[in-house]
Formats: sequence, structure tokens, C-alpha cells
Amino acid sequence: AIYSLLEKQPRRRRTVNLLGYFAPLQDDCEIYDILRGVGFTQINEISRCPDFAAYKAMSQANVNFILNPESRLAAQDMEKRLGIPSVELTRLYQVAQIHKQYSGTTVAIGEMQNGNAFEMALALTRYGFVIKEIYANLGPDDFVYLRHLAALSPDMEVYSNLSPSMLYYQGQDHPVDVTIGKDAAYYHEQAAHLHWDEDIQPFGYAGVISLLQGLERVLSERKHP
Repeated sequence: AIYSLLEKQPRRRRTVNLLGYFAPLQDDCEIYDILRGVGFTQINEISRCPDFAAYKAMSQANVNFILNPESRLAAQDMEKRLGIPSVELTRLYQVAQIHKQYSGTTVAIGEMQNGNAFEMALALTRYGFVIKEIYANLGPDDFVYLRHLAALSPDMEVYSNLSPSMLYYQGQDHPVDVTIGKDAAYYHEQAAHLHWDEDIQPFGYAGVISLLQGLERVLSERKHP
């Protein structure tokens, strides 16, 4: 009923509606930055409309994001009457699931960096990243990580930097969003690159935070050079 007064208007490519709640999301919610980062300049919420004109402008949205299942019927009605498609996101408290819902960022990991490539790949997989490739030589301690990776990410591929066949490897045939390690960067020139090989060594929770911040930085720089 709340959205029934909206009338069909030309849709604006950079406008999006957030549906699901009568109160706004918290101001520091990352979804605002994510939406702006992919090009949306106008983000509408019913609770943030200052007047009736702003409410009516919601019919110009290019897409609706359903944040609560209770708004599905409203989104379906808006798609039928106004031609606005919808995407559903779920409120979650599992970090890995939140990341998967937002992203699915693809990663290639080399061994020329401050970490064990296989352990790092397993960690990032559990955080919600999609590890496409690892460039490293397997040691006896790595098989425990590889077994878990085989279960969680069966399509991931492992390459040896020492193999002569890598001379013929074509990274453009295996595109990824970001690489970790200088060797992985060598194979994927078009990706964002995090060398992660500074002399000051990452460790513990601080190291994890620094790694994730580094990935966020290089991906952001690639989108907004």
C-alpha cells in the first residue's frame, strides 16, 4: 500500500531503491558505499524521503533492493506496474555469508608474498572470496589446506611456478579481479595487484585486518583510478 501511489516514470540508470524497512539503515552501513562504488548516485529509502516529490521519484529507480522478505510483494508489484526489477539481499550475521552476498571477488594468489599461499587461500575462501588460482609449490604441510580447499572450492586450480609449461600460460584466458603476490601479478596484468611483500611483517588479527584493508584499497583504486 505504501508504494501504490507511485506512477510510472522514465527510469534513471544511477538510481536505486532500498525496500524492506520503515526506518532507515544505520548511517555507516557499508551498502551505501558499495552501491555508490558501482555507480549509483541516488539511493532512495522511504524513511529518508523529505517530501512527497522525493517519494514520487522512487518510481524512477533502475532497480529495487529487497532487504526484508516482507517487501517482496511490493517489489513484485513495482516490477509489474513500473517495470523496476529487483534483487534480494538478506540480513546476516555470518561474515563469510555477508561477503558472498555482496561480492564474490575473484582472486589469484602467488607464493611471493608474506604468507602461505594455500593457508591464505583457505582463509579468504571462508571470508567469501572466490580463489581461482594458486601459484605455488606444494610442501608437506600444505596438503591439510588443500583438502579443505578441494571441498570448499573444487574449481580452483594450482600451478607450479617452477614448471616450464608456465612459459605458455595466458592469464587473459583466466581473468580475476585481484592478485596477491608479485608472481600472481605477473600472470594477470589487467587485475588489481596487492604485492603483500613489505619488510614489516603482518601477524595475528592485525595481519588479517591489514590484508583485507589492502585488498579493499587496490580494488577501489582499480575502480576509481
